[in-house]
Amino acid sequence: MKKIIIVLCVLLSSASYAVEYDLSVGVHDFIVQDIKNDVPQDGLPKGTSHTLGLNTAIYVKHVTQNGISLAAKIEAFIDRDKDHLDPDHYSVWFDAFVKANGPMYTINEKNRLNWHLLMDNRQNTVSSVEREVRQHVGVGYLFDNNHLSFGANLYFGFYYIEFDDDVPVSRGYERQDLDDGESSSIVEFTGKYAINKDFVLTIGAKQYSANTGFEKLEQDYEFHAEYGDGSFLSEGAKLNLKVKYVKYDLSRFYRPDIGVSVLPFDNDMIVQAYITVPIQF
Repeated sequence: MKKIIIVLCVLLSSASYAVEYDLSVGVHDFIVQDIKNDVPQDGLPKGTSHTLGLNTAIYVKHVTQNGISLAAKIEAFIDRDKDHLDPDHYSVWFDAFVKANGPMYTINEKNRLNWHLLMDNRQNTVSSVEREVRQHVGVGYLFDNNHLSFGANLYFGFYYIEFDDDVPVSRGYERQDLDDGESSSIVEFTGKYAINKDFVLTIGAKQYSANTGFEKLEQDYEFHAEYGDGSFLSEGAKLNLKVKYVKYDLSRFYRPDIGVSVLPFDNDMIVQAYITVPIQF
């Protein structure tokens, strides 16, 4: 998180460059599905959990003269936590990223190869993720005809995840069982369709795998709809609907002597509706 905040501050201080800033405010539902009630001591409800809340974020974007795209986000979520999937969960959690990409080789007007940098971080989620840190670099192919684009990317880097200890300890696990960090790769597919100049749909899918043994670590799926014609609130304001689903592979944490998974669920999903408004510094 510190590296992301530093990059965000650098971009915020770059007043002499054509940097774009957006502020967002919205509501969300954080959903955890298929909760098992296999260990009564953990006291968790079986089925599906919904946690409603508010969120706000600041986005920073910049494109350099040589076509390098830079983007950063830091987002805060305030939850109304009623199911207490993490009994000691503080009702505020964070999500942040830094992204960069630029041209490597132009095949023709619509096809090119790009390089990518991706750093992202989540902390203190309702789903017992204490900390998740990913840092990767990669290369990819992009088809783009302005209205429709498709990308396929391959990254290599580092993946780290740590779970809060409250629920795992109640299931027989110990504190030292709850984190994992290793070299990893990402296979990513992206798609974007501009219905018109005001309405854009974006989809994406990532699979994180360990470089050793190619063990699956995590799968992410995301859908984003953005609409804005400048006729409401203020010029440049946009309405957004975003859905992100994450599936964790918990098999590497499993201890046969305990006989149950480290957590009684292996997924989370956030549904967000929010407004972004350009701001000036």
